[in-house]
Amino acid sequence: TADAKSKEYGVSDPLFTRTITSGSLVGSDTLSGSLTRESGEDVNTYAINQGTLANSNYDITYASANLSVTQRPITVTADAKSKEYGATDPTLTYAITTGSLVGSDTLSGALSRTSGEDAGTYVIGQGSLANSSYAITYVSANLSVAQRAITVTADAKSKEYGATDPTFTYAISSGSLVGADSLSGSLGRASGANVGTYALNVGTLANANYDITFVPANLTITQRPITVTAANKTKVFGSTDPSLTYSITSGSLV
Repeated sequence: TADAKSKEYGVSDPLFTRTITSGSLVGSDTLSGSLTRESGEDVNTYAINQGTLANSNYDITYASANLSVTQRPITVTADAKSKEYGATDPTLTYAITTGSLVGSDTLSGALSRTSGEDAGTYVIGQGSLANSSYAITYVSANLSVAQRAITVTADAKSKEYGATDPTFTYAISSGSLVGADSLSGSLGRASGANVGTYALNVGTLANANYDITFVPANLTITQRPITVTAANKTKVFGSTDPSLTYSITSGSLV
């Protein structure tokens, strides 16, 4: 009767052994030759057969057993990856950190990642990576999507004292927005209403997917033009001067 055996894929066959389970050998007799097995190296079960095992003095009834080829254990560790928002995903790669592949074996399929395109962290999963001859222990990593760098440059503005602030506009002077993206919010400015120069600031302008470098400009408040016209006056010689008065005949006070 053959003894059941097992081995890991890629390892040499164990020695095939047997026991005499009925009857006995005489004296110092032995059986010559050896057991063999069905051919094949993939993970599977292979019958152990009698092979050349013989002795012409014995009528051998042979009871077979199996050689089980089990999966080879390996550990696959994903490589951490990063990209800028809006860029194409990098190739997701890995390393075999425990165990090894046999000969020219490869793993089929590919790693995958959690879906999403916004700036953030996404888990890299095993995906379809496999080989039926291997028992894969998978160690995940992350794909980091970093904010996309852009430079926003404010447009210089001016207004007349007392007028409503103009709309504060800007241009993207370095980098670019992705697809139909836009920036939310609006630029702000230093407070004040008198004639002078006031710095424009980034205000609430933002988009979580973008790292904004802001180049400021100024709002200039200019003097308001008015025309003051003096009123003609008269007095009797020797009397006190009348009050000298005027009217605003063009423009207005705020």
